[in-house]
Amino acid sequence: MNRIFLILVLVLASTCLFAQNETEESPIQKAYEACIAMRDAVENNDTAMIKQAAERLKNCNTRDFSNLRCKNEQGSLKGHMVFDDEFANMLVSGEDAYSKADTINENISQRGQTADGSIRTKNFLAKAGKSVKCTFTSKNRQDIAVVAEAGGRVTMKIRVTNKKGLNKRYDDTEDVKRGKPNRKTSFILPNNCMNIVELEVINCSKKDISFVVINN
Repeated sequence: MNRIFLILVLVLASTCLFAQNETEESPIQKAYEACIAMRDAVENNDTAMIKQAAERLKNCNTRDFSNLRCKNEQGSLKGHMVFDDEFANMLVSGEDAYSKADTINENISQRGQTADGSIRTKNFLAKAGKSVKCTFTSKNRQDIAVVAEAGGRVTMKIRVTNKKGLNKRYDDTEDVKRGKPNRKTSFILPNNCMNIVELEVINCSKKDISFVVINN
């Protein structure tokens, strides 16, 4: 009887621990949600919410995704949103952050890598109906998210290759033509060699948009 009771206790304890781990928010999920909150707050011109979202993103300790190389730059971010707390705080203080978007974006890379930053971000502009193609190298688990500025809709195409013969796609499969305001996906890469990740973000909108790529 005691043995059965002990087994039940152990099963319940492991179940509770599993549930706790499942509900615990990951760093990239926090950054992803902060960017969405910032986008929505800026769209609604809600100063209090913009400030709150900026603080949430700052607390994520994001760093520049310097390893992400763009193969077809789309142009200036001027007049578009930059997913960064500096941009948000300028809006809150009444400054014209949109006219300084390129400078703000340059400042992100100049800050360098923070000591404890595990989440990487990079802002881009995509012309109407066009795509931005990037590459980076990585191993192990990949969490990739994209958040478009207000009114933007995007689709992701992802291809992974390596010298050992890997050639696999992780493309979006829902609303690929219409796009979505934000996207997120996860997959596991081999850790015994370096993998090349080709990321294509397609602007499904009929206007130029900015977007941010978020990666673990």
